[in-house]
Amino acid sequence: MIKTNPLPSPRDFSLLLGAIVRMKHYSTAIRLIEQLRSLGIEDNHFLTISLNCFCRLRRFDLGLSILGRILKLGFPINAVTSGTLIDGLFIQGKTDQALRFLDDMVRNGPEPNENTYAIIAKGLCRAGNTRLAIELLRDWEERSCRLNAFTYNIVIDSLCKEGLITEALRLHEGMRRKGVKRDVVTCNSLIHGLCNEGLMGDALALLEEMIGGGVQPDIFTYSSLVHYLCNLGQWKEATILLEKMMKAGIEPDVVTYTSVIQGVCNSGQLKEARRLLNHMVESRVMPNVQTFTILVDAHCKEGMLVEAEAIVEQMIQLGEMPDIFIYNALINGYCLQNRMNDAMEFLNLMIERGCSPDVVCYNTLINGYCKAKRVVKSTMLFREMLRRGLIPDVITYGTLVNGFCQVGNLQAAEELINEMQSRNLSLNHYTLSSFLDGLCKTQQIDKAMMLFQKMEGSKFVPNIGCNLMCGRIILLCMDCAKEDAWRKHISW
Repeated sequence: MIKTNPLPSPRDFSLLLGAIVRMKHYSTAIRLIEQLRSLGIEDNHFLTISLNCFCRLRRFDLGLSILGRILKLGFPINAVTSGTLIDGLFIQGKTDQALRFLDDMVRNGPEPNENTYAIIAKGLCRAGNTRLAIELLRDWEERSCRLNAFTYNIVIDSLCKEGLITEALRLHEGMRRKGVKRDVVTCNSLIHGLCNEGLMGDALALLEEMIGGGVQPDIFTYSSLVHYLCNLGQWKEATILLEKMMKAGIEPDVVTYTSVIQGVCNSGQLKEARRLLNHMVESRVMPNVQTFTILVDAHCKEGMLVEAEAIVEQMIQLGEMPDIFIYNALINGYCLQNRMNDAMEFLNLMIERGCSPDVVCYNTLINGYCKAKRVVKSTMLFREMLRRGLIPDVITYGTLVNGFCQVGNLQAAEELINEMQSRNLSLNHYTLSSFLDGLCKTQQIDKAMMLFQKMEGSKFVPNIGCNLMCGRIILLCMDCAKEDAWRKHISW
C-alpha cells in the first residue's frame, strides 16, 4: 500500500490497522504505524490505535508516551482516547487509578460516553469486583448517564457466573424499566445462569418470553438449554427443543448434537442416539471424536459390540481416526463379555495404527483375564505394561492381588502388595479386602491378624467390607480356639 502512487487515504490505512488489531497482532500494528509516521502520515486515529496496542501489551508507560505525542501535536483528547487508557489500567490491575481517571473525566472532560461506562464495568467484573460495578451502575443511573445494553450485559453476565441469579434478574428488570432494550446476549446470560441454578422452568419461560418480545434466540441460547435438559435426563424435551431450533432456521452445531447424544445415551436410548448421529451427518455437521466416543462407550457397556464396531467404521469413513478412548471403550466392552481374544485383537490393532495403549487399557485387560481366572495372562500383560514404560497404579495392583487370591496364590499376591508399597502406593480397601479374604479361605488366621495390627499402626480407616472381613477373622479365631487373639481385636 505504501508503494502506491497516490497513497491510499488514512481511512484505508485505518481499516487495515483495525483488522490487524482484531487479530491481536499488536506489535505488527505498532510497527506499521511507525512506518507510516516516517512517511509523514500521522493522525489522531492512528495514535489512538497505537495507544490501544501498547495497553493491550501491558505497556501502559509507552501508552502514556503516545498520549504525550497526541497532546504535543494538538490533537484533542476524546472519550475514545480516555477510555483506551482506562482499559489499559484495568488490564494491568490498576483498578484504583482507572477509577480516579474516570473521576477526572467527569470533572474536567472529556465527558464519559456509553463505551467508557462499558469499559469500567468490564474492568471491574474482570477483576472480580462485580459488587462495585453494580454500585457504580446504580450511581450512573441516578445521574442519568448514558448506558447501553452492552454495559448492563457485562454486569448481568458476571452476576450469573458468580451464581447471583436473583441479583442478575433484578438488574435485568431495572434495565428494562430504564428503557434499555435487552438483546440476545442479555437473555443468553440469564438463561445460562438459571440453568446453572437448576431453574430449568424459569429458563424455558424466558426463552418463550424473548421470542414473544421479538428477541431471536441464537445457537448459544438453544445449546445451553439442550445441554442442561440432557444433564437432567430429560432427553425427550431436549430433542423437541432441537427440532424447534431447526424450525427456527438455526442449525445445531457439533456441540449441541453431542450434548443431546450424550443425554440420549445416558438414558439408554441407543437407537435414538444412532438416529441423531445419522441426522447429524445428513445435515453436514461433522461429528467429532467426543461424539463417537460417547456412542461407542454406550453401546459397548450395553453389550452391543457389533453396533459399536459399525460406529467406529463410520467414524473412519468420515475421516476421523479412533483415539485411545475409543479403543479403551471397545476393549472394555469385549472384556465385559469375556471375549478376551477379541479384546486382545483390538489391543494389537490400536498399536498397529500408531495408538499407544495407556494404563487404563492394560488395567481393563488385566481385570478381564483375572475375572476369567487366567492370572498367567494377566501377569504377562503386567510385564508388557512395564516394558512400555507405563507405571502401574493402585487399580493395577489391586486387580492383580484379587486375581491371585481368587486362584489361591497368596504368595504372589503378597509379593505384589510389597511391590505396591515399595512404589509408595497406598493399600486401599479393595486390595486389603481381597487379600484378607484369601488369607481367611486358606485358614492363615495369624497372618490376617498381623495385617490388622499393621492397619492399626498406620491409622487405616476400614470400610464396611474390611469390618465384615474382621468379623470373619474373629469367627475363625473362635473356631480355632484362639480366644485371646480375637478378644484382643474385638474392638474392630
